[in-house]
Amino acid sequence: MNLKQVMVFTAIILGSGLASAAEIEVSKHIIPAPAPYREPAGSTTPDGTFNLRDPNAPFHSVALADSFDLDAEGKLAGKFLDLNHAIYTAYRLPGAAPRAIVILMPGTWAGAMSMDRYARDLMRLSERECFNGLEVWLLDRRSEQLEDHTGLTWAITNPDGDTIGRLLQGVSDYYRPAFDSAGEPGRLLGRRFYPLTQDDVRFMANWGADVAIRDWRAVVIAAHRAIGNEVTETPGEEPRVTKKPGRWVFIGGHSLGGSLTTLYAAYDFDRRPGKSLPGYTDVDGLILLEGGGMSPRKRKTLAADEYRESVADYYTAKGKVFFDLNVLGIQYAPSTMTSVQIAAWAADVARGRESVFPMYSRPTVVRLPRVTNEAMFGLAMDDDTAPFFIARVSFGHPTGELGRQFRLKTATVPGDPGECPIVTPWLPGHLPMDPGFVYGWRNIDDGGEMIPLPGCQNDTPEVTDFYAFARSVYNGPLGYEELPEYSRGPNDFAEWYFPPRLSMDSRHLGTTIAEADGTEFMNAVFMNDIDLPVISFVGDDSMGEYRVPKKDEKNWVSGSLKQPASAVHNLRGYTHLDITAATRNYQPDLKGFEEFNGPAAYSIGFIRQVAGLND
Repeated sequence: MNLKQVMVFTAIILGSGLASAAEIEVSKHIIPAPAPYREPAGSTTPDGTFNLRDPNAPFHSVALADSFDLDAEGKLAGKFLDLNHAIYTAYRLPGAAPRAIVILMPGTWAGAMSMDRYARDLMRLSERECFNGLEVWLLDRRSEQLEDHTGLTWAITNPDGDTIGRLLQGVSDYYRPAFDSAGEPGRLLGRRFYPLTQDDVRFMANWGADVAIRDWRAVVIAAHRAIGNEVTETPGEEPRVTKKPGRWVFIGGHSLGGSLTTLYAAYDFDRRPGKSLPGYTDVDGLILLEGGGMSPRKRKTLAADEYRESVADYYTAKGKVFFDLNVLGIQYAPSTMTSVQIAAWAADVARGRESVFPMYSRPTVVRLPRVTNEAMFGLAMDDDTAPFFIARVSFGHPTGELGRQFRLKTATVPGDPGECPIVTPWLPGHLPMDPGFVYGWRNIDDGGEMIPLPGCQNDTPEVTDFYAFARSVYNGPLGYEELPEYSRGPNDFAEWYFPPRLSMDSRHLGTTIAEADGTEFMNAVFMNDIDLPVISFVGDDSMGEYRVPKKDEKNWVSGSLKQPASAVHNLRGYTHLDITAATRNYQPDLKGFEEFNGPAAYSIGFIRQVAGLND
């Protein structure tokens, strides 16, 4: 099976089971993006000009070279490795020329497929509402290039017609080095898996907000070209856009992606002293999916050298350039993201089977009860059982009596904004009471009596289909259209190598960080000048207090985004992940749209309003 056949195969899988979704074309793209600004010696992002295997190169890493299967000269398909790329997954309906494009940034630890359901429902709604020419482009940050999804590619395509049992074993063996450094790795499709250490990708120290925002702008410029707007490029300057009537580009994001949306709109993309190119002039509206609500900020300045001192540790052995941290007994690291992807795949394709994942890929601080593949995944992420509140989704219930395994023990997580304590097997020291009992999982439409939660009798309806969510976690398009040699499988729900500097940089909204000669390192001072239509969402079972106006207000908080046409919606029963993953809603003002993602149903009206089509 060649790459083109594999990509078509994946598109069919992605579209199955959804009204009109089989017609949605989904493709993954990779385009050139600017190199990070003034990278320190020894920490240069691979840019296609040097051999990673050379100890004297601007950056040297044998493990990274091996993970990309570079040849002895450090080349891939005859060229040195280049990671200065912007990445997006495009959703479109066939036969319609694009005239409006929505470009969305994912949140912390998240990738493009975390917004898959929102994108699909927005496309379905565009067809239903006769808005021809709408496309949705979901961003992956550039670290997506580091993720090796070869194991899932092999399992999804199943080139040898193996049984489910053999596929489970093969995927587990391939990724074993992520969990067990002494374990013998498996090989699939001619490759083996190489876990990357902090030093293997030390150049990620440069991948802060300026890199993410400028990568985003490369995609925004591509969108303007796609819809027929004029893009002017002058040597030594940033591209500038001249908009035409009847053409629109929207940006937005989920969680941290919402904050970065505000940062983009407030950003000055022209580094030259005395010159400006505000981000908000690039776009026609903002879509904030539970993120981006910022209080007013006074403009301030910071010397570039002072800023560099604040991030200096990232360039040393003690600095973490990607997130690797223990949260409530669970390690949030690339290995965790890998195991979630494997668990989601098993829950979808090996339904009802008892989970047989090897011990090296299971949490070590707890002893889980016997569970099916669905229950393994469900217990890890459901809103009633998952320990970390920003990673919860309401997608069903465990089958069986809670007390037989959980002993009705509940946990209150520090800082958890949820109204109910969680009932969970993820507590350190937990021991199953009945070693013979196997837990299963009940999807939201499976019927049967809902299990009451101890101490919480006000459980709201579940809103996300379990299997649709599982597919989004592992099953993006397999290859890049422009650079198939860089393709290592489907992009997914998670960002394996999330740079903490990105979160740190988001606090500099309202700040000019400049060199002594006035050249701007970062400049995000136009927040109070933004004058764009804005729509925003928050889930009432999500992250607690959220700094946006109340639902019945028409304006943003005084001094914040100056836009009288804004709208804010509180989604009943939605967790933080439900905002983009939910397959239904129970909003009283969305009658007739119950089988759609709530924010998508509101967003299509917002887009039509901006386009002047709601009159």
